[in-house]
Amino acid sequence: MKKKLSLKEIFQGSIIGLGIKEIFPFAGLEKEITAINIRLINQIPFASLKKNNSTIAIITPKALNQLRVMGENLCRQMPDNFFTNHIVFLILSRSLSIPVFLKKHTANIDIPIAASKYDEYYLRSLLKALIREKLQEIISIHGVVLEVKGKGILITGASGIGKTTAAFQSVVKDYYWVADDVAVIKRNKSGELIASGHKKINNYIHTEATGIIPVRNLLDSGRIKMKTKLNAIIEVEKAGIRDIRVTKGEKEILGINLTCLHINIPSASYFNENLLKKTIRQLSKDN
Repeated sequence: MKKKLSLKEIFQGSIIGLGIKEIFPFAGLEKEITAINIRLINQIPFASLKKNNSTIAIITPKALNQLRVMGENLCRQMPDNFFTNHIVFLILSRSLSIPVFLKKHTANIDIPIAASKYDEYYLRSLLKALIREKLQEIISIHGVVLEVKGKGILITGASGIGKTTAAFQSVVKDYYWVADDVAVIKRNKSGELIASGHKKINNYIHTEATGIIPVRNLLDSGRIKMKTKLNAIIEVEKAGIRDIRVTKGEKEILGINLTCLHINIPSASYFNENLLKKTIRQLSKDN
């Protein structure tokens, strides 16, 4: 059975992250959906939408200017399917406010409209990620995934901080390799978080020493796993400190709280194999 959520539930807690300050009328977000498309509208009129597909339409500045020219004659000049053919939400990209004429029209047809400060392409990528997370319960996170004694560990941090090199060196001796660069996390039917690599790059590894090469060129196949149950997170961050600091907390992913160790390292330092193993030992003691 497909998951059904209202637009309000989908956007809850994500409005600021989408660069949105206002939604009008808010009541229009009560409509429930099971699937949704994201469509860029750069030209008025536009090609018809496929039937039965609820759609979030991102209105570009070019299309908005065309709507402004229509002005008060909007209802007569607008193609019939613009506001009625399965569009459930309108977002104006690169816009700080909703024009009054659009508020008047959308209020009559119960389709919410919002203005976002972000450009249409960035906004589309944010919306796609949000829909995947809320409806499909799948998210992608920049990081490396290992398996240690049957438990999956996600290592996150800025590019170049040493995540991949530390993980690879540890896998050669003790652990199992799952994913590099992009970790795809989803909930299974039992409610567990399962981590794997992105399908386009899950067979590759990228380090400064090797460049991008197939992971099987470096590791024995017995040290590679396609997926793992995610149990904990290690966050690595550089800071203006002299000594390494480790803080224990929790991080929520897809509604599940995981143990998270946040590691601050000096600005001139890098995350390495010894620090990774020390952190994993601490996770093992805590769990």
